[in-house]
Amino acid sequence: MPAAAPRIALFGGTFDPFHNGHLRMAIEVREALGLPGVSLLPSAQPPHKPLQPVTPADHRLAMTRAAAAGIEGLSVLDMELRREGPSYSLLSVLEVKAANPGAEVVFLLGADAFPEIGTWHRSGELLTACDFLLLPRPGTPPENAFPPGVRIEMEENRCYSCPGRAYRLPGGSRLLCPDLPVLDISSRSIREKVRKGRSIRGLVPPEVERYIASHGLYRGEERG
Repeated sequence: MPAAAPRIALFGGTFDPFHNGHLRMAIEVREALGLPGVSLLPSAQPPHKPLQPVTPADHRLAMTRAAAAGIEGLSVLDMELRREGPSYSLLSVLEVKAANPGAEVVFLLGADAFPEIGTWHRSGELLTACDFLLLPRPGTPPENAFPPGVRIEMEENRCYSCPGRAYRLPGGSRLLCPDLPVLDISSRSIREKVRKGRSIRGLVPPEVERYIASHGLYRGEERG
């Protein structure tokens, strides 16, 4: 029997800041699906947040690297920071596949973001380029997170090797909705706590907490 194709998990996001919800979810996905690792992919210029101030990418990359340091199976890719222009997920998926011939890519994103994927750059190509794994969000069951106008068919009650539900997308890629715990932590609430001078201990890794304090992030209107 031929060996199964290697599977690469990409967890993209603004990570402003990277917090314990991100960290725990990456670990849960890796362990539940039996993946060799999860690659964290901070975006440089999020195209879907053009009107929102975003902390400079070098800070967000540094915080993500600090959080992942020393944790088995987690790595950080800076390809979107090295690329000029908006951070398009399709380009990142294609770059990873080109660098890893024969590998299967699964793209992790929040269940609250997937309904808008039809507005993403070359979304039709993206939906056929890789599998997708929906990360649960408080109050957003995966079944309520399907994009309008996209035909999705139920496939089975397993996500690779873990409990959950799997669906088939029009181009043949799979949509995975594994049963994973939900941590109700948001980057927005963390930024607000810092702005008000409140503690964020337990919400972010200690290395990220120290980085935020030492660089004076989120205290005022320095984001932009």
